[in-house]
Amino acid sequence: MAAHPKVPLAVVELAGRGVTAAAAGTRWVLEVGKPSLDGSALAGRLMDLGELEDRLVDLWQAFGSGEVGPAAFGSRLAEIVAAMEEWAS
Repeated sequence: MAAHPKVPLAVVELAGRGVTAAAAGTRWVLEVGKPSLDGSALAGRLMDLGELEDRLVDLWQAFGSGEVGPAAFGSRLAEIVAAMEEWAS
């Protein structure tokens, strides 16, 4: 995202927050989820995270194809990143 010429700096900041949220999610799985949840509950949480990641991929593809403009991309990315941050907390 950071290298794309149409991506504003605020979106690069969001991408950084997303990377941080993804790392926090991995840490949560290893330190909290696996030791404290049964397999079914953990699987449900991981499926929720996978849906957020799918939304991110779909958004990036829509932006790349021109279906989504820079402003809409930024606002939708902000929603996904906020959901990822919430998931990891």
